[in-house]
Amino acid sequence: MKRLAIVAMLMSLLCLGVNARGKQPIALKDLPEPVKKEILKNFTQEQIQLITAEKEFRNYEYTFMMADGTKLEYDKRAQLRKIKKLEGVDEKFLPKVIVEYIKATLPNAIVTEYEREGMSQKVELSDKMELVFNRKGKFLRIED
Repeated sequence: MKRLAIVAMLMSLLCLGVNARGKQPIALKDLPEPVKKEILKNFTQEQIQLITAEKEFRNYEYTFMMADGTKLEYDKRAQLRKIKKLEGVDEKFLPKVIVEYIKATLPNAIVTEYEREGMSQKVELSDKMELVFNRKGKFLRIED
């Protein structure tokens, strides 16, 4: 009976360990080549403070924390999923059509966050206003 209880306890701890993995630190050299190439195109190795990998179902998500406070998330195909920087996200990370829309309608706006999720894209501005676009960059609505 004692053995059965010990085995059950060890199995439950093992299950908890597997489920609680969450984001794990990862070295730059261990990233998939497309992700490594994309991040090094825009940042130097010295600018990268922390890289984490998180498995979501069969996909991996890679998060980068930069020395200047920028936070980026890429999927395993090196597609930018999210970028956040309170001082303003560089336009080179945003789809051109979205940048053009914001410049035309809100010329003084500062983009602090961009997120691509499913069939939509969201842009958060410094005044906390959120603009929602479809996957092609057509403006859909404002969310507060």
